[in-house]
Amino acid sequence: MAIPALIVRSGDRSLAFHSRMLTAWAILMLASAGGFEVRPALADDAAQSATHAQERLIKVVNGNSREKLTTFAVDRQGRIIAGVAGEKSLLRVFNSEGDQLAEWPLPVPPEAVNVGPKGDVYVGGAGKLLLLDSEGAVTKVCEAPNLAGAKDAAVVIQKKVKERAQQDVAAKQQERIRTYAKRLADIDKKIVVIDRELKAIADEASTGPDFDAKEEEQRDQERKGLLKKRAALIRLGKNLKTTIAATTGNRGNASGQGPAAEPEPPSIDQLVAVQARIASISASTKDVFFACSSSTGTGFDVWRTDLDFEQGRKVGESLRGCCGQMDVQANDNGVYVAENTKHRVSCYTRDGKSVLDFGSRERGSDAGFDGCCNPMNVAFGPGRSVYTAEAGSGRVKRFSADGTFMELVGAVELVPGCKKVSIAVSPKGDRVYMLDITRGHIVVMASSEMPPNAAASSLRTDSLSSLDAGR
Repeated sequence: MAIPALIVRSGDRSLAFHSRMLTAWAILMLASAGGFEVRPALADDAAQSATHAQERLIKVVNGNSREKLTTFAVDRQGRIIAGVAGEKSLLRVFNSEGDQLAEWPLPVPPEAVNVGPKGDVYVGGAGKLLLLDSEGAVTKVCEAPNLAGAKDAAVVIQKKVKERAQQDVAAKQQERIRTYAKRLADIDKKIVVIDRELKAIADEASTGPDFDAKEEEQRDQERKGLLKKRAALIRLGKNLKTTIAATTGNRGNASGQGPAAEPEPPSIDQLVAVQARIASISASTKDVFFACSSSTGTGFDVWRTDLDFEQGRKVGESLRGCCGQMDVQANDNGVYVAENTKHRVSCYTRDGKSVLDFGSRERGSDAGFDGCCNPMNVAFGPGRSVYTAEAGSGRVKRFSADGTFMELVGAVELVPGCKKVSIAVSPKGDRVYMLDITRGHIVVMASSEMPPNAAASSLRTDSLSSLDAGR
């Protein structure tokens, strides 16, 4: 629902209008008509237009413990499955009211979790892909396919990092040389001015009228002061020339003394560990998709496997994500990616072919996203509708599968900042959940009305039918 520009009230009834719906004449007529009140729409009106409101918090970890809430998902039974890392790695399971039902131990810290169409639970973490049944039993563990070439990629990345570091050092040295050269030129100009003044004093002494003793003493003091200043400038210029020579010869640091400081590149093991991190995981009826740090060292790659984690294939490369986040969610309509640096959601086929994108950077727009990097996360709801989450504002919006804006779901209270704000939707759409990773809990938003008609969510999805051909 769009935020109205005007509220027209009569008695206990009120109507919301966009400004484009009313001409100036119509506004004046309404305002002058008896019993009507016309006023601008306020933020409260926008809040009233949301379909859900924050209801409760589900505390997943103890704030005083070493546990950390990392990720979560909601299954077909409406259970909340939360990933916990710390002294133990596990999934903590809650019902929709927030009561803990079970703990499922894991062999690796969970970085991403999701529930497949059949109810199976998919977990990614530390370079491993895990499959669990609906009761939490681990049925399969395997290495993520991107790690097969991670070491070779790390060697290339390390070389690039070192080259960039050398280029940065060289650029900084050149900048320092330009700064020193400018200072040296200023010194030379000041010396020229002093020489002129000394010459004037000397000329005046030789050709000018005789001065009394007091005037002669003042002139002598002036000359000595200029000579002292000139000597100091010459010493400073000499030091600058030495510094320039040292910096040019790669023997100077920021102060012009000692060896140049070149950052130590990350080790191969560190770079492999970065590639092992799994940012998100999801499954369609045929495939599993996960996002990980790119083998090029820039952004994120998207990989596809079959449901048994076999036949791994990279289908997307070097996608840009802010704050270490790249949320990739798949269903049978396509693979939806929260491209937060571009302020949009993009949809791809299973082979990585771009099909559509929606959203733009717009403040106050229904279909747009504001903030530095939004939307941060996506999820699916009834009828394959697409929900988006925004860090900072805590806003959740709902779109049809083809990107048509449907409604503002609501906004939750979050600690401001650019961070992961995973969301999930209950099977009926009556509850929407958001991860508050800073405070270790999950925020529950509840609908004040009947759940949205699932059929409405699938309106205008005919344009995506071509996805099936690419699957």
